Amino acid sequence: MTRRIRTWKTGAAAGFAVLWLVITLPISAQHKEQVIVQGDITSDRTWTPDKEYILSGAVFVRAGVTLTILPGTVIKGLDRSFLVVDRGAKLIAEGTPSAPIIFTSAQPPGQRGPRDWGGVWINGRAPINAPGGEEQGEAGLTGVYGGNDPNDSSGVIRYVRIEFAGFPVAPDRELNNFTLAGVGAGTIVDHIHVNRGADDGIEFFGGTVNVKYILVTGPGDDGFDWQTGWTGKAQFVVIQQDGEVDPAADRGIEADNNENDNNLLPRSNPTLYNFTLVGDPRPETGGGAGIVLRRGTAGTLRNFIVLGFKRAGLDIQGAISQTLAQRGELVISHSIFFGNGPNFASGTTGSLVGGFAQVATSDPQLRDPFNLDDPDFRPADDSPALDRTRVASPPDDGFFEPVFFLGGVNPQNDWTKAKWVQIARE
Repeated sequence: MTRRIRTWKTGAAAGFAVLWLVITLPISAQHKEQVIVQGDITSDRTWTPDKEYILSGAVFVRAGVTLTILPGTVIKGLDRSFLVVDRGAKLIAEGTPSAPIIFTSAQPPGQRGPRDWGGVWINGRAPINAPGGEEQGEAGLTGVYGGNDPNDSSGVIRYVRIEFAGFPVAPDRELNNFTLAGVGAGTIVDHIHVNRGADDGIEFFGGTVNVKYILVTGPGDDGFDWQTGWTGKAQFVVIQQDGEVDPAADRGIEADNNENDNNLLPRSNPTLYNFTLVGDPRPETGGGAGIVLRRGTAGTLRNFIVLGFKRAGLDIQGAISQTLAQRGELVISHSIFFGNGPNFASGTTGSLVGGFAQVATSDPQLRDPFNLDDPDFRPADDSPALDRTRVASPPDDGFFEPVFFLGGVNPQNDWTKAKWVQIARE
């Protein structure tokens, strides 16, 4: 039996030329045909589950082009490869619960690890707060993002797993596993699992995109990060830190407005409901905080469970964010902080006069949240997280779902145990 390795490389100069290279190699019957993808994608493409797609270097979906990925398709990244969707392009990656779309390492199972490849980066035309309304991506390698269309659509990303990604592209500059840069509210993002990648699990650079059912296990840095004026929404998010990925594994959430000018507009001001943030269980690694809010971010955070972070559960840094908290523009309420050291960093509670309500420090009694191989984030039957008097009702706006519990997991329907989720260590 033979395997055909098919390579396409799109011609940037011609705008539409495609070069195909077919290599025949001996292989056992169970393997799929491999298609190696490199360079620019300049015409509509559909990737199908009967093939494996191998990313080689930087792969760009160019403006005006739609890349459709069918359920069950596997995309593997070679060293220093990554996928970028330009402004004006679309990624339709709509997996299903039984057939997720998987972005993973090209290394064989058992030899995979963080930094094997770069990750997925989406650029959009929604507002950001950079001067001039647009910004270059990491080290100038990932395109331009930002614009003036809050309802811009970059496509659909649903039932997708991203594994073993993230790598440095310049000093102090790393690609995240999954980046949404200036992405608009017309983009659908839900049911995403990011597993054991370097740098942040998911990061927002401005934009208005909303996300739901997000699981991040073992990020090398922060689990959920925003800056540059993100004003979207999120619900049902679970972050579990693992110091084995990076001993410096940092924060569950790291949130900024703009690091260069903390008062730039639009101000980062997301609305978040039902998060579970779990720190690294190892005593010698993962010394970060559960939530760090700083550099002028505003926001609403309700129905959170934050436990096991060594430095602090909650840390509001800087005069501007502390003032926003006092004015009720940065709100943390209807939440439990437990087992953090301490639960609230020095000066944090005093800054929350206007936005600190219904916050407890009792044990949320999650079933097995520190298990790094098969965690159970559900509250036990007698957990205070199931006391309805502690739970805030999300807005009835068509995005948020009604809830009766704190945290990111419904105890009656644990979405983190579904088939599309897989916590692979290597």
